[in-house]
Amino acid sequence: MKYCHPLSSSVLKAHGTTSLILLTAGLLYACAAEAPRKEESALNKPVVAVITPEVRADFDAAMSHIKAEEYDAGIELLTKVVNAVPNAAVPNLDLAFAYKKTGKMKQAEESLLQALTAEPDNPVANNELALLYRKTGRFVQARQLYEKILDKYPNYRMVHKNLGILCDLYMKDYGCALKHYEFYSSQVQDDKAVKIWIADLKKRSGKQE
Repeated sequence: MKYCHPLSSSVLKAHGTTSLILLTAGLLYACAAEAPRKEESALNKPVVAVITPEVRADFDAAMSHIKAEEYDAGIELLTKVVNAVPNAAVPNLDLAFAYKKTGKMKQAEESLLQALTAEPDNPVANNELALLYRKTGRFVQARQLYEKILDKYPNYRMVHKNLGILCDLYMKDYGCALKHYEFYSSQVQDDKAVKIWIADLKKRSGKQE
């Protein structure tokens, strides 16, 4: 499943895959695998940025570099794009992705926060920030952010999975983990790994059926 929205995220991973970026009709669009379904995605009206041919060319070139794993070159060009259209979420999200790939977590966080300044309710951007919080050991903040996303997008499957992982492996809250694993598994029935996690968690928590 793909989710496309003007000026929304491009970097959701099911622990991870880079997404497809489209430039259409002068607006930046992003499509992210496993983002919320259409009925889950009533985002605030997006900021419409004016994309000049020069900015579009820089963006295209940046994404080519990132696809080739030439992250430093991609970062340089995306920084130019962000400076040209600071209120566009997508370039900031792609910049955050490139920073994460190079281990620059502080810069990645700054870019995600800038993306959320443009689109505060963007579920994909919030999910990416929660993943970054988890990766940097801020488990309480990550959980709060996941729960905030689910308040607005209760059927966002990947957030259920990610929150389950957080509760299971990092916070040892097995009730929370089981709840979110089971919701995710009910929606994505071909994910055999999560079914194994559920069975293992029930054994560990003494909740065998």
